[in-house]
Amino acid sequence: MRQKIYKVLNSIYGVLMSASFFAGFLPLIPFVIAIIIGGDAGEAIAVFLSKQYYPWVIIAGSIALVVGLIAMYVGKLEALSVKNVSAQTEDKQ
Repeated sequence: MRQKIYKVLNSIYGVLMSASFFAGFLPLIPFVIAIIIGGDAGEAIAVFLSKQYYPWVIIAGSIALVVGLIAMYVGKLEALSVKNVSAQTEDKQ
């Protein structure tokens, strides 16, 4: 049961993180257009992206991160522990 929950949470994490990555990359073209246009119109585009769009992308990325950490906890992964690193180095020697 624990492994099924881990797999579902890990899948959700992957989808959310991929969506957050592409949502963060998406405004590249409007920013370039804003630089080319310049003036008030370019400023309006850049301000909209930074004040209205990016906060939602940051929230989505944060939610994805929390889901990933919960998945690690449910799956009993110790990816962030020193014990895991020392065990791997002992196995290699």
